[in-house]
Amino acid sequence: MPELPEVETVVRRLRLPLTGRKIRSVKILSRSVLQGPPSAFLRQVTGSIIREIRRKGKFILFVLDPPGTMILHLKMTGQVFIEPQSAAVDRHSHLLFRFDDSDIQLRYRDVRKFGFFQYEPADRPESLSGLRRIGPDPFETTCQKFTDLIQSKRRNIKSFLLDQTMISGLGNIYVDEALFQSGLHPLTQTGVLSKSQIQNLFRIIKKILKRAITAQGSTLRDYRKPDGTSGGFQNYHQVYGRTAEPCPICGFLIKKIRVAGRGTHFCPSCQKLGPSAFPKNPFLRRKER
Repeated sequence: MPELPEVETVVRRLRLPLTGRKIRSVKILSRSVLQGPPSAFLRQVTGSIIREIRRKGKFILFVLDPPGTMILHLKMTGQVFIEPQSAAVDRHSHLLFRFDDSDIQLRYRDVRKFGFFQYEPADRPESLSGLRRIGPDPFETTCQKFTDLIQSKRRNIKSFLLDQTMISGLGNIYVDEALFQSGLHPLTQTGVLSKSQIQNLFRIIKKILKRAITAQGSTLRDYRKPDGTSGGFQNYHQVYGRTAEPCPICGFLIKKIRVAGRGTHFCPSCQKLGPSAFPKNPFLRRKER
């Protein structure tokens, strides 16, 4: 599933060609990717101007005029492309948006059709019922608030970071990478983490996300940018997807287990299960060793 860096990349790539454009028409090729009646969606969206495109957690929000918000969640295999109207439409494309004064289309493609579009008659997306339970992403909160939240919970750190009501935008890839660079075992209980460990984890999460955004996300299977090209951060993964390969730090073989129902990659040597404040890991900042 696309995570914060992938969704942020898509949002940034859509802003320039689409902001300010009027939606001339929407062709629905599959009703299953819409939440709500197709007739209502067409009536509400057609003729609207896209005033803003932004992200909330893993959601893409198209803020419209007249006031309203078109919400998109890509889920596992959703993709959005900017393509010429003359380009062939493949069998996995489900929605085609046409715009005034333009020969481009916004096309939604989804092999498994788990993703969805939804319209809400409000121009303040954060107030929408479906988004109110989503926690802040790492760029929307502070280190102190992040620390307080972790210290108030009793669960393993991986399941905490995956919980979108706690902290949004993170998924399997970037949680595994952040825990590795923090020297924390994914099953470490939040209650045994020191304040210094939590602060270090927060800094590393933001650092990894920034680098992944710069590389325009990780393409492992389905994720593509709106121009159809791949992201580049998969080339910098330290543990994710590297089961039985040597750890880039110590050479110990990367192990895969299941945590919170998700395949979880870590180094048993660098990420020992225990309360030690700072396992030896060269990713830690010098002054914190």
